Amino acid sequence: MLKAIRLKLFQQMPNYRKPSSFLIRESYPLPPYSSVIGMIHAACGFTEYHPMKISIQGSSQGEVSECATMYTFGIKYEPPRHQLKVINEEGGYDGITRGPKYAHLLTDVEMVIHILPENEEDFDTILKGLEYPAEYISLGRREDIARIDEVKDILLEKIDIDDDEVYYTSYSSYLPTEYIPESDRNKSEIAGTVYRLPKRFEVIKDTRKWKEVISARYLPAEKAILDSVAENENVYFDKECKLPVFFA
Repeated sequence: MLKAIRLKLFQQMPNYRKPSSFLIRESYPLPPYSSVIGMIHAACGFTEYHPMKISIQGSSQGEVSECATMYTFGIKYEPPRHQLKVINEEGGYDGITRGPKYAHLLTDVEMVIHILPENEEDFDTILKGLEYPAEYISLGRREDIARIDEVKDILLEKIDIDDDEVYYTSYSSYLPTEYIPESDRNKSEIAGTVYRLPKRFEVIKDTRKWKEVISARYLPAEKAILDSVAENENVYFDKECKLPVFFA
């Protein structure tokens, strides 16, 4: 048995932006680990990094495109190039470019997130922080408010591969590539888009550098879990929700 926190969220039209998308702000199908961890830190009022493992699963009803006014800033002001300017910390000006851009929005997103703090003393703090957050919960963009449907401490079990039961992913989920044996990574049963998802960053000379990036496979719903994956020591099962849990 493993004690963990289960968090259920709902969002109406969020965008989990892919860092490489600019002209059109494309969205990951589920939020990356860094966004979820940042949301938890904001809810708990943490000012320093608290290590934790996360499992992310969810579903959405579709995708729409939204046209909105976007502001791009952080570059030295040049009159022919920028429509607006603001004073920076050095006393000069930073330029702001304003213009229309499109963003991909997911619709009616339901999420089940499992949280495993690495420090035992953080468990109750995170549980209470999510029950009574220090500020409103958002995930993705700042305006992507999330409704909390459940916060609960639970016990996870190991999957019993000897009981002849087939375990499925009821929701779409991120499966860390390291959980899949090399010999099974090309099997059709485990097919899915592979993402390099940020988890933890550090700030070096005012620049954010990614310190930990997770290679994970995006599995659609109703995928059967291979026995070789279920045998991994980091894979657990949420019996109440009938969900395999893949911590990263």
